[in-house]
Amino acid sequence: MTPGYLGSESLVEGSKWFLERTRLAFGGEEIAKPNSFGMVYMEGFRCRTCRLLHLAY
Repeated sequence: MTPGYLGSESLVEGSKWFLERTRLAFGGEEIAKPNSFGMVYMEGFRCRTCRLLHLAY
């Protein structure tokens, strides 16, 4: 597994965890707050072979 960061944009409420998909991504539990530029970075590991992400938050 290779170390790195998962980055995403989220100006409003940061990255969230959902138990199921929602149409407009309302609800969910916030797991990472955005920085002052609206970006969210989560440290973790990626396996290119098995296509698995292991993230720390």
